[in-house]
Amino acid sequence: MAEGVVDKSPPRDALFSASPSLVLLEVDGRPASGFVATEQGHLVTSLHAVAGAREIHAVMADGTRTEVAQVVAMDDRRDLAVLRLPVPELAPPLDLSAVCLPGEGDTVYVLRATASPAPEVRSQEVRAVQVLGDWLTLLELTRTLPDDFSGGPVLDLRGGVVGVATAALANGRSLGLVIPTRYLLPLLRGSGSLPLSALETPRRRASRVRQVPRHPLSLLEGANTDALESIATTLGHAINAGAPAYNRGDVDGCYRLYARTAEKLIATCEAFPGAQRALRDGLSRCAGLQDSDDRAWALRDAFDGLLDVIGRWLQVRPPSPRPSPKSSPSSTGIPVVPTAKRYLN
Repeated sequence: MAEGVVDKSPPRDALFSASPSLVLLEVDGRPASGFVATEQGHLVTSLHAVAGAREIHAVMADGTRTEVAQVVAMDDRRDLAVLRLPVPELAPPLDLSAVCLPGEGDTVYVLRATASPAPEVRSQEVRAVQVLGDWLTLLELTRTLPDDFSGGPVLDLRGGVVGVATAALANGRSLGLVIPTRYLLPLLRGSGSLPLSALETPRRRASRVRQVPRHPLSLLEGANTDALESIATTLGHAINAGAPAYNRGDVDGCYRLYARTAEKLIATCEAFPGAQRALRDGLSRCAGLQDSDDRAWALRDAFDGLLDVIGRWLQVRPPSPRPSPKSSPSSTGIPVVPTAKRYLN
């Protein structure tokens, strides 16, 4: 091979070694992928692939089929689930030794368990390394993945396991993603044993239908740029604090923060009755809900609807005229409309 040329052919030895660890999951009759990660029989997959499952069977590379009835750990934020095989020795674990995370343009190999010993392998390139905050850095692939690839391991050029594949949908767009292995390791240290019914809550959250109102621009009649930017900033700060609390499991704390923010804005934005009404509507929805989870989302819907109409208003309305301390000799006299600010997470 010529100097400087990178060999992107699949690491055959690594694929051969990984194959016995792959598991074909039958989740209520639907296929999904998984792999054995420890000698104790910890079975890794994507949470969305098993959420709400009533029955899960695991098919090993040698054809052995067994029922899976125990949940060890779940990570709703990162779409990871760890199940437990009834017999640890059914399959050898994959080596999850630390490897460097691939970068943009690097090649990775996504493995899907099949009914035969040989897995299906798809070569992909990393489109981008997405940093979503302190809680998650992930890889976005150049092409989408079929649903049944979710939960399979992803290898780098040397055959190291860099993460777990997941077929995702974001803003109406299908994505192929890789959740890095480092987020999986803490889950594998767990010794919990929950029934499959524990998978019901993630299913309910995943199937939630958002009810974000689409307000007309007339809602903000009489508003001015500075006041709307202040409202949007307050809402943005609440979401940036409440969303991580929700993801940590503090659902009630998230709801209470959102409720306090809505009440504060209602009390301070009397000049904008439309904005007050939008927030009151959100609080009224909460009054008819018993669950803090539902209440938090009701207020998040109200916030997102108000942020949306504020964003549209700022795009179509010119900024309020402000006196310039000194005119520039080269000024053309044409007002410059700044780029609309973005407030949504």
